[in-house]
Amino acid sequence: MAPYLLLFGKPISTYSLCILLGGVLAWLWFHRSLRTRPENPGTVEQAFFWGILGAFLGSKLLFLLTCLPQLIRDLPLLQSDPAIFAARYLYGGFVFYGGLLGALGVVWLFCRHRRLSFSGLCAVLVPAVPLLHACGRVGCFFAGCCYGIPAPEGWPGITFHRSFLAPNQVPLVPVQLMEAAGVFLLFLLLACLARKGWQGSALLLLYLTAYAPLRFALEFLRGDAYRGHWGILSTSQLIALGTLAVSLPLLVRAVRRQTKPTPTPSQNTTPN
Repeated sequence: MAPYLLLFGKPISTYSLCILLGGVLAWLWFHRSLRTRPENPGTVEQAFFWGILGAFLGSKLLFLLTCLPQLIRDLPLLQSDPAIFAARYLYGGFVFYGGLLGALGVVWLFCRHRRLSFSGLCAVLVPAVPLLHACGRVGCFFAGCCYGIPAPEGWPGITFHRSFLAPNQVPLVPVQLMEAAGVFLLFLLLACLARKGWQGSALLLLYLTAYAPLRFALEFLRGDAYRGHWGILSTSQLIALGTLAVSLPLLVRAVRRQTKPTPTPSQNTTPN
């Protein structure tokens, strides 16, 4: 684990560096994709930055909602020890699904305000999301957050020795790296389909449909308990089930439209 790297003698958060790297890669990918599309580059760049803001606010808001009872109990810390309150609730703690929904909502509002095609922007923005996500999960691994359960016998395990978050000296399932690999493969799939001319709405539905079962399954391998649970399911699992129920039938319909052959005019057989 390497939560910090020393640059010029100063500790820099590895998680922040991974997020920055993911943002740069996502930016480069969709900026390159714009060369073959009619969207205005400046408009897409604005949507990108608004989406980043929506992702930050949405991920933080959902995190605060998952720990709302404890947050209410800790409100007196705002006066007695604001530094501890900030460390618990402001500096860390983000839920990916909240960020995803926040980004989509903000970009949709941006399109409504600017009278732009939401599907058109999704064609260049959606594949960039899992690319950024993959880098973020690598950052989680280095930081020790979002850690896995103790590795069952015969499973590969990662042992932390200096973690402030994950259990130390215990082999843990590297669930962060497993999710990073899964969403990176999803990025490759979406990028390939985008180049083949898939509409942005179909790409978005495919992304939502494919990520939901991946996240649902990996949540069972998560060992951290501060992401919120409702019975035997976590908050993200409930969102994944709801997302899959909505996106799957819409995806099937979108794929049928996407792959439906374009009708060609029949020859005129009417006699003169």
